[in-house]
Amino acid sequence: MYKKISSSILFMLTTTLLLSVGCTGKNTSEPLNVDELLTNATSLVGETVVVEGLCTHVCSKSGMKLFLQGSTETKTVRAESDATLGKFDPASVDMKVRVRGTLLEEETGENSHASHTHVEEGQICETEQTAEKTYYLAAESYQIID
Repeated sequence: MYKKISSSILFMLTTTLLLSVGCTGKNTSEPLNVDELLTNATSLVGETVVVEGLCTHVCSKSGMKLFLQGSTETKTVRAESDATLGKFDPASVDMKVRVRGTLLEEETGENSHASHTHVEEGQICETEQTAEKTYYLAAESYQIID
């Protein structure tokens, strides 16, 4: 009888755990398009997300920034690489690209990335100026899918 009760309790706990995991976490493993990401950005800050969009630009100066466009030119998000991932492939431009990374909110103020807009030798990256300034992706991986 003890085994029946403990088996029943174990079954109920396991079922409850599985159901609660499915209900509480955001399903960020499914790819979002850029428009969906920007629409839900506030609730996704700090989360690992997968985003797909048209790559419109890879920074020619550093190669560490890639820009994904949504349904319009104004719906743009920047993905930033680091030394671990390395430079983005310039062949990504005009291709559909999937980026996995952590969505971060841009800092505001004098020390922010926005106030230090990618200026090298007096040139400002025009694509970065049109990108969504509030949020960006700290890229962990990416792939050309089209």
